[in-house]
Amino acid sequence: MIETNLLMDVVAYSAQVTCVIAIGAMLGTIVRVDAAGVRYVYWRALLALCLVLPWLQVRRSIVVAMSPASTSVSTPLGSITASAAASTPAAAATDWMALAAWALAAGVMFHVCRTAIGLWRLRRLRRAGVLAPECDVHAEMQQLVRARAEIRYVPSGQPVTFGLWRPVVLLPELLNSQSPDIQRVVLCHELFHVRRRDWIWVVAEELVKSVLWFHPAVLWLVSRVRQAREEVVDELTVLATSQRRAYIEALLVFADSPTQAPAAAFARRAHLFQRMLLISKEAVMSSRRILASMAAMTVVVAAGVWSAASVFPMTQTVIAQGRTGGPGAVTSSSEAGPLERQAKPVTPENPIPRRTFSVQPQTPSDDASGVVVVTVRVVVDRQGRVGEARSLGGARGGRAATPQPVSPPSEAFAKAAIDAVRQWQYEPPSDGPIAFDVTFAFTSGGEARLLSHGAPAFVAGSSTVMPPPAPPPPPPPGWAEGALRVGGNVVMPLKTKHVAPVYPALAKSAAVQGVVILEVIVGADGHVADARVLRSIPLLDPAALDAVRQWEFTPTRLNGSPVPVVMTATVQFTLN
Repeated sequence: MIETNLLMDVVAYSAQVTCVIAIGAMLGTIVRVDAAGVRYVYWRALLALCLVLPWLQVRRSIVVAMSPASTSVSTPLGSITASAAASTPAAAATDWMALAAWALAAGVMFHVCRTAIGLWRLRRLRRAGVLAPECDVHAEMQQLVRARAEIRYVPSGQPVTFGLWRPVVLLPELLNSQSPDIQRVVLCHELFHVRRRDWIWVVAEELVKSVLWFHPAVLWLVSRVRQAREEVVDELTVLATSQRRAYIEALLVFADSPTQAPAAAFARRAHLFQRMLLISKEAVMSSRRILASMAAMTVVVAAGVWSAASVFPMTQTVIAQGRTGGPGAVTSSSEAGPLERQAKPVTPENPIPRRTFSVQPQTPSDDASGVVVVTVRVVVDRQGRVGEARSLGGARGGRAATPQPVSPPSEAFAKAAIDAVRQWQYEPPSDGPIAFDVTFAFTSGGEARLLSHGAPAFVAGSSTVMPPPAPPPPPPPGWAEGALRVGGNVVMPLKTKHVAPVYPALAKSAAVQGVVILEVIVGADGHVADARVLRSIPLLDPAALDAVRQWEFTPTRLNGSPVPVVMTATVQFTLN
């Protein structure tokens, strides 16, 4: 189901954000930034980076085929098939995934509702508060800060500010019993929040906390952003009023008062010591040091983002309408993913990379006679991981002895092949991404065999045939060095020993037949020194090579001396 892939993306995104925030927190500890405004910009930029992270990376695409009979989604951690006809273990897994997705959604709704209740409470406090009478302290502070707001007194709580178009400052009645200096600094602090329009950022941060409620690192980062904002306002208030001692006393007065969420609290006990420490000393930091520190932190965080996106990649499911084409067809999708459209061709300079890890496909519980052949287009990214995989088609063929039309096999075979290929690992290609085809054969005995790796095969009717022959591959470096090619004065040697190839049982079951063309090096002693395939039939190539390497010939002589020669040999496989 779609929610399965979405849940996998949430897991990958959570891991990425954890890495980025951990790197940012470590830098914040190592690189001491004494300017409160710079710290505030840094933590806000880090939070914004975490929010836009899904759009700053190339997603690994998964192309899956859909048909009216079934719906399937393949993910890096598994493949889920939902069918209207039967219930499978994969469908049960989908139910768990759907349950987890609903749990996440329910948590988001709960936290959004809690935020809405907090806003409703603030509105009630505003209506219940008593409008403050005009006084010299209020007028003085509004003129000093150059910000105006409605000032009301409430029975208890902390001083808070909220509202964008009609801002209001709620002051507890306890403030009236304090000294004029404390009243000035408290009101100045709240009016600076009004002037800076911090209320809109508080609401936005509450929404972020509601959506990412399950991620403790994000909640910690939001807390750091709010602490840095209060430190900035602390610094502005002290500079405007020159009342450090009165400001510290005001923080202590309201440290134990309850907060009016979701508004910024004047004095949070968790941040109180750090704020008092910063207020009590002068923060001096040169512009050159600020620029150097921020540049270094930007480079490290950018490297952390790239590493996190590479280690925990997100996926993109491309749903393509499958088509069934009569007897023998499985599924086919003509939609190439974005990574495949960027893929480089396979060339001698850019060969298919070596596989370092592979997983055999799990044969579906499909009561099939004969062999089911499935071809998968594989796209390997620059790091050697399978970035995309999609089914190119396939068919089910009967045994050669009893050819008969059969119904199309289920899409489970294509999905089983894709699930296995998605877990493969390769060495990094010379020029990635690179795309090639992999073909599997599923037998009725429950075995899945790799037919070809890099050369496509397909099925027509009830027998497996190969596509038109591709140009012969270039010889490897040093191939046939010192040997003469047969022709002209170089006479073809006569065969003195023939070994017939052993017809592979899987090739018989798949009804594979045809001619394998080889290039053979016959040594000066008449034995076959080496052989390579010019025209390939993947299921028959090993048998042809094994047989030809046992052939013997009369030595070819040139000017009376035996010489090694290169010649072409053909091995024919026929079911008759």
